[in-house]
Amino acid sequence: MYRALYRKWRPRRFEDVVGQQNIVAALQNQIAAGRVGHAYLFTGTRGTGKTSCAKIFAKAINCPHNQGGDPCGECEVCRGIDDGSILDVVEIDAASNNGVDNIRDLRDETAYTPSVCTYKVYIIDEVHMLSTPAFNALLKIMEEPPAHVVFILATTEIHKVPATILSRCQRYDFGRIRPEDIAGRIEHVAAEEKLDLDKAAAQLIARLADGAMRDALSILDTCAGVGEAIDEALVRRMAGVTDRSYLFAISDALASGDAAAALEQVALLRQRSVDMKRLCEELIAHYRNLMLAALPGGKNLLAGVPPEEEALYLQKGASASQQSSVRAIRQLGEAMEKMSRGTDPRIELEVALFAISQPVAVPAAEPVQPTQRQAQQPAPFAAAPAAPNPAWQPAAPAQATAPAPEQTARAPQAEQAAPPQEPLPWEGQPMEQQPVPEPAPRAPRPAPAKTAASGPPQPFEPWPQVLEVLKKRDHMLPAYLKASKAYYDGRRVLIDGGDMFREFIRQNKDSQALLKSIIQEVSGLACGIGPYTSPQARAAEHPTVEQALKDLENHGVNVVYKDKE
Repeated sequence: MYRALYRKWRPRRFEDVVGQQNIVAALQNQIAAGRVGHAYLFTGTRGTGKTSCAKIFAKAINCPHNQGGDPCGECEVCRGIDDGSILDVVEIDAASNNGVDNIRDLRDETAYTPSVCTYKVYIIDEVHMLSTPAFNALLKIMEEPPAHVVFILATTEIHKVPATILSRCQRYDFGRIRPEDIAGRIEHVAAEEKLDLDKAAAQLIARLADGAMRDALSILDTCAGVGEAIDEALVRRMAGVTDRSYLFAISDALASGDAAAALEQVALLRQRSVDMKRLCEELIAHYRNLMLAALPGGKNLLAGVPPEEEALYLQKGASASQQSSVRAIRQLGEAMEKMSRGTDPRIELEVALFAISQPVAVPAAEPVQPTQRQAQQPAPFAAAPAAPNPAWQPAAPAQATAPAPEQTARAPQAEQAAPPQEPLPWEGQPMEQQPVPEPAPRAPRPAPAKTAASGPPQPFEPWPQVLEVLKKRDHMLPAYLKASKAYYDGRRVLIDGGDMFREFIRQNKDSQALLKSIIQEVSGLACGIGPYTSPQARAAEHPTVEQALKDLENHGVNVVYKDKE
């Protein structure tokens, strides 16, 4: 029976794993040193080797003939784990076994020692799909596991795994596999499968896989179904993409503002059965390459781009605007998000391309209209045409104002010191003095009956009205203010409400703001609030010298009074 290439060429040993050298070296060192942990967590995107490494690790710790931390692959244990005949290595799909009962059954099974292997290994794939009760049950097993049990958890969404589980596992992050590593691996697989795969096709498959080896092998398997000779054109046709020159044609049309040409190109691609969502993804990657090519040293950032396209990107990037590339990426990203919600992909892509072709609208500067108060007051740095220049403006007539005696005495001297001057030629004639409108009189703010700025605080007479308004707006605060009194010291309203009210109002900022707003509404007084302390309490807190000496005498301290000589 035919087996898919990604299943047939799944790694059997650590040396077959591609692109995860650091993780493979760490696991091999642990096995060789005998430092096998009880729980491991493998996380990363799809197709990066998480489950494959988990199975290889399960074979390596149970293989009696492992070589430097790598399983031999020839013994009965290795062959039994590969074909599933040994039940000591259990693989559980958490997506379909996510209930607490499934984890309880697993907990009961851990009590039994392995029948053939040294360790009983549980590989829980997609562990983030477990329910909250199931995670709690799994946590109890992982806290005190038997010595013969090893857990290997695999997930693509690490943020959904509880922190209590993460803290009990050794975590390994599987990164995306580089395009050159994927291309080398599928060339090796094609050679073993007697497939004629050229280098350009292998590089295209590696780019389309987006760092996932399983996706690359699936694309190769699809192309192998058409014929043994696999070239770049066949890969593009089977993967739903065409020659990448259309990307430059669309971006050039958008840069020149010709939206019709860009949409015509999209229509032609759709007639050739090109997937609109994949086309949108390719356009995002295309504008990203244009943005990187415009940067200094951008050639090193164009990873996975063929040499002929790299030269074209460097040529286009020199004249392309980075801001326009960023704007296009954002527009196409929003279109991708809307496509995922079920809207027509073609319409969303066309709308995004039309928006990119339009010039960026620069908002016109609108004059700021001054308020009535600003219109009445002259600007501090503006020239006041009505103000006369003392250097040349004639003095005001004496009848206009009645000067003070001191000013009258100095007037003759000032006139002698400042002789009249002619206007300078560039100053022109003095402008007519415009009358400055006086500001509208403001209504006087009502004040409480007695507001002493100094001296003892006076009773705050509007306090009963404040309490009446407070009862309508708050149900808790008036309970603390029963039989309370208020005083005003010229700056604050001091409230005598007891210790409970003082503690409550200190901790509740909202109640403070409400109380101050009601005081301002009732009395028209914008001021702060504070606690009231009676004179007797202040005297007790700050006793005089005589009182302090008397207290010392009452406590048995010998106090000697000496008269000054």
